[in-house]
Amino acid sequence: MPATATTWARVLGLRLERQHLVTRAPATALVDVVREMVGLHAQVMGAAELQAAARIDGLRPADVRDALADQRSLVKAWSFRGTLHLLTPDGLAEFVAAAATRERWHEAVWLRYIGLTEDDCERLIRAVGDTLSDEPMTRADLADAVAQRMGDASLATRLRTGWGSYLGAPAQRGELIFGPNAGRNVTFVHPSRWLDRPVALAERPDAAKPIDALARMIGRFLATFPGSSRDMIKRWWGAPRAGLVNDALRRVDEPLSEVQVDGVRTFVRREDLEALADQPPFRGVRLLPAFDPFINELPRRVDSVLPVGHHDDVYRTAGWVTPLVLVDGRIGGTWEINGTAKRSMVNVIRWQSSERDAAAELEAEVDRVAAFLDRPLAIETTTLD
Repeated sequence: MPATATTWARVLGLRLERQHLVTRAPATALVDVVREMVGLHAQVMGAAELQAAARIDGLRPADVRDALADQRSLVKAWSFRGTLHLLTPDGLAEFVAAAATRERWHEAVWLRYIGLTEDDCERLIRAVGDTLSDEPMTRADLADAVAQRMGDASLATRLRTGWGSYLGAPAQRGELIFGPNAGRNVTFVHPSRWLDRPVALAERPDAAKPIDALARMIGRFLATFPGSSRDMIKRWWGAPRAGLVNDALRRVDEPLSEVQVDGVRTFVRREDLEALADQPPFRGVRLLPAFDPFINELPRRVDSVLPVGHHDDVYRTAGWVTPLVLVDGRIGGTWEINGTAKRSMVNVIRWQSSERDAAAELEAEVDRVAAFLDRPLAIETTTLD
């Protein structure tokens, strides 16, 4: 079909609506919101809770923890780009099927980095799967047990560190997710035994082909992030090559249309074209927390979305994504919470390029954050060039 032309203001307006940032979801919709978002970034757990709270009225931190530990309606696992996310059980199973498209332990450079061979990684995956159960196991206990199974005492030290460098491979195969914390210690469980359903690839001979599973995930992603280019999809998934995204796009079940967004070639589900054409630009203020998916998947260095001069204030070193102030659909500043639990301050830095101050709406957003955290928050605003 001929390409349709539109603007980032309309695309982001539709994304905000789809992501429950215009009209928020009720407190009972936590699992539905995580499903629709195709996961929430959980490298920092407090940020993941705030991401959910930004989209759900009346949510409490305990609701997220209960969903993970008691109801088992959410899981925490290494997933997209090798980073931690909150997923639904169905989302986890779908990710595991698709993750075979990006198994980095077949790459010589990555193997040299972690000091293992490809055979070692396969043995590690099997050892983790054979060790874990539905009983939470601390990282230290898991490291010792796996090292013993593999007959390599030095491996225990490496498994205690390295974030997801070593345990990310078993996670991708569906052999490991996070369990409830044991005090300050993280724990791990086996997904299939924790959820009482087959998740690990070894247990699912009828699982979809990886490229087909990835195509289904991309279809879901485009429902919530319409107007994504090939590069945006590649960045979201952590694809090792652009050709992988092209192959998956050709297999997406929903008919797709190409849309030119201020000159950038993007994709929208054909059924969403009418909604996009009718979508008014967003007017309002939102405080978005660190690593928020809306921020992660924005186009880079587009002045109508984020003032180019402030790009590096948002997307910082080591993959850190700063909490943002969204004003009328455009990024208008940053924010952070400072102080103690008894005496805290939300420090907001507004950029002069922002078209209006929206002070009352900003205070209302701070009050929402304060209510979620159950502590008073004052606000201090600074304006910069």
